[in-house]
Amino acid sequence: MKRTTIVWLCAGVLSLLGAWSAYTQNPPAQPLTVRQLKDDLYIIEGTSNGAFDAGNIAVYVTSEGVILVDDRFDQDYAEVVAAVQKISNQPIKYVINTHHHGDHTGSNAKFLPSAEIIIQANARKHMIEKDMLGTPRITFTKESSVFLGGKEVRAIYYGRGHTDGDVAVYFPTHRAVHMGDLYTGTRDVMNPVMDYSSGGSMQRLACNFG
Repeated sequence: MKRTTIVWLCAGVLSLLGAWSAYTQNPPAQPLTVRQLKDDLYIIEGTSNGAFDAGNIAVYVTSEGVILVDDRFDQDYAEVVAAVQKISNQPIKYVINTHHHGDHTGSNAKFLPSAEIIIQANARKHMIEKDMLGTPRITFTKESSVFLGGKEVRAIYYGRGHTDGDVAVYFPTHRAVHMGDLYTGTRDVMNPVMDYSSGGSMQRLACNFG
């Protein structure tokens, strides 16, 4: 993937782990906005408490339904669904979680009745340990693909990074990748945020993506 043209669909800059921990416990205060990247690929983004960017959502539209990457906080569910409905009238069929933190999985419980949610096995373990709602039914260890409407979305686990359960989600048609919190900052300046309590490793992150 290093030779591909990558569209970074990343969470924003978070400089301190303490500040990051505080923001994940509070719902976003600013309206969510939609940005179109390709004809069928969008991101939903917005700030939390007017200060920090929460996890972005990738929206991939197919003829048979919509695939989301992450779903933000529980309090965002209705606004996320409304944003997706402005993009497409197709139902949301799959949600791929990049890792277990609440700004990426918080709406899982509300999506589960109508969509399948996929997560890396270590991330699911952390959700269970932390008694988080919306634990996905489908896990994988190294790599998993979703095929819907003739399109593929691929989730790849490279090893420990921000946590020990983060994945990069790749859209082969567009050679684009959603990195979750594996890459925070800008295209030129990386500002990694580590959750060492959940198996994060700066050394492994640097080795995997350096």
